[in-house]
Amino acid sequence: MPLADRNYLIQDFVGDKNHLQTFCQLKNSYFSNCDMYGIWESNLPFYFLPSVNIFPEIIHICAENYDPTQRAIKSPSGSILFHITPDTINQMLNFKQTQLLVPFSMKYLLDEGPKLSNSEIARVAKTFMRADRQPTEPPPFLYVNFNEVGKLLVHMISSVLGFKSSEHIDEIVLVLLSAYSLGQPPAVRYNYAKFIANKMHDQQVKLDREGVFKYSSFIYHLFMYYQSDCFQCPIKKLDSKGERRSVIFWSSVFHQVQNSPYSYCEFIDQFVYPVSYLLKITPLPRLSYDMQKILQLSKNYKIVDWYLYQNHTVIRIYGCELYPYRLPRYVPMRLFVL
Repeated sequence: MPLADRNYLIQDFVGDKNHLQTFCQLKNSYFSNCDMYGIWESNLPFYFLPSVNIFPEIIHICAENYDPTQRAIKSPSGSILFHITPDTINQMLNFKQTQLLVPFSMKYLLDEGPKLSNSEIARVAKTFMRADRQPTEPPPFLYVNFNEVGKLLVHMISSVLGFKSSEHIDEIVLVLLSAYSLGQPPAVRYNYAKFIANKMHDQQVKLDREGVFKYSSFIYHLFMYYQSDCFQCPIKKLDSKGERRSVIFWSSVFHQVQNSPYSYCEFIDQFVYPVSYLLKITPLPRLSYDMQKILQLSKNYKIVDWYLYQNHTVIRIYGCELYPYRLPRYVPMRLFVL
């Protein structure tokens, strides 16, 4: 069925790191004086959000309801659900700015990348690449040649920049990586929230034309933080000491993790549908318009046969004038849920 990869550009960076575990480990390392590279002090871990189940329809409807002048997602009645600004992002992540942060943009990184000296690139390579994989050519460098600390930083940087892959590490990533040194605090503390808010704004405004959005996790968590009363799933806002936590710890209903307590069906019922009620006068149909069009469903019939064979699956819908659909053996989870 021609549903695969229709929204392949609406996808966050997905690495092999457990985001919540990584956040806690870096925080504990800092408070136990074991943060040898100043990673926690750089504030970068705050913006390394958990991977989430991607549901492109939510992002499209957000773009339809986005007011670029106010930088806000609105309800159909015109009320503001939340703003997309550095302050709203920092508030939901429980980040309190206490030092001057340096703003940056993609243009800044593109301009600064070629200015990296050979000696600075060599220092970064020596610090964050394996000893037996030191480069002999200029960047980009292969991700597999980085050591564990280097890979961790590359994961977090790629996530913030909205990159889809970390296979090749180019000068853009090296600029941000160069802020770190062994045994030293970060040379530069960047304003990641401002960069992310600006990227989200640009991608929301251009979504209809370019179809690109790389910050679904931020959108989901903004909904969870600013519209928490609309969700029925358990939400834990406070830690054991009664203090407010970052929103990433409130609920895992939309987190894409192994052994998740929530099924994909529960993600749809407990997150997608409450959000759709906030964004639309009528909620999203269980069967999307595109799928209804493809299946050529008749309004007069709602009966379906579902046959699971050894090597394929057949769906037969009464009222459809086409032959029964014969699908691959492994049907997408979303189709099973629907």
